[in-house]
Amino acid sequence: MAEPLVSIVTPILNGTRYLDECVTSVLNQSYGHIEHVFADGGSTDGTLDRLEEYRLKYPDRIRYFSRPDKGVGSALKRAVAESRGDIIGWIDSDDVYEPNAVEIAVERFKSDGNVNFVYGGCRIIDEDGKPIGCFVIRDYDRKVWLNEWHYIVFCATFFRREVVDRVGFVNDLGNDVFFYMKVARRFQLVRLEETLTNWRLHNESISLKASDREASIRRNRAKEDFLLVVKHGGSIFSPKALSYFTVIQPSMSRIVRPVLWWTFPFFGRWNHQIRFSSAIVRREMGSYAWPLFKGLARETRDAVLQVLDRWGRRLRRGRS
Repeated sequence: MAEPLVSIVTPILNGTRYLDECVTSVLNQSYGHIEHVFADGGSTDGTLDRLEEYRLKYPDRIRYFSRPDKGVGSALKRAVAESRGDIIGWIDSDDVYEPNAVEIAVERFKSDGNVNFVYGGCRIIDEDGKPIGCFVIRDYDRKVWLNEWHYIVFCATFFRREVVDRVGFVNDLGNDVFFYMKVARRFQLVRLEETLTNWRLHNESISLKASDREASIRRNRAKEDFLLVVKHGGSIFSPKALSYFTVIQPSMSRIVRPVLWWTFPFFGRWNHQIRFSSAIVRREMGSYAWPLFKGLARETRDAVLQVLDRWGRRLRRGRS
């Protein structure tokens, strides 16, 4: 029986910095029947020249195309449409697979024809490729996953083409949560024990990059996650829903502070409380709203005392 072809799809735009590490991690997989399909959004930094070198050297394994796109999501959808594999994996150009990642996934699919979507562990690495942490991966639990944190990491997922054919893929924002929610309605999400990949955190990541484009992407994704939580029956008081506030809070503060300067302490304290609300929920259990309200009440009290103390000091200075 022929081994199934695995298609690894990668969106890329001006990604020469880590491209070689990404490509090498795919080429050096212990499983050999793989194609790597790149969707370039119009790179100008030499990315296309480097991809062409790889294509010429590995014509049966490396393919790419380049044209303007609407973002990561549209690039990914084009890459999947151009791919030929029975099994699909998705990795960004700055991330790196473990050497046996594809083999582990393929063996799981081969052992059970009813398995259509798998995900495994994922380390976090720095700019130099050194491990600095790992994602906490657990079995899929709809309530926890939807409300608290999304512990399925896109670059540690593999799925049969049938999944995309039946439910579609990501939207133009490239929101993997949007994709997983559709998948979970029809297919079981199967967790693998092994660590499959390494997600790189660096200054050019969308997660950290300070440019207006990346900030806009973060806001739009946070808004979309909030709407997905609401649409799929999650709690609007849950950590995941309220993370939207933590993303837009800096913008809100810049707008409000010049006019209503006295509200600024509230924004900062509420932001802090919401960021840590998932830990509060897990510790105290029960509803999402009650522990959060208690925390916000405590932070509001402290902020009020802070404002009153500031006013009191100003009055005392004025009298003296």
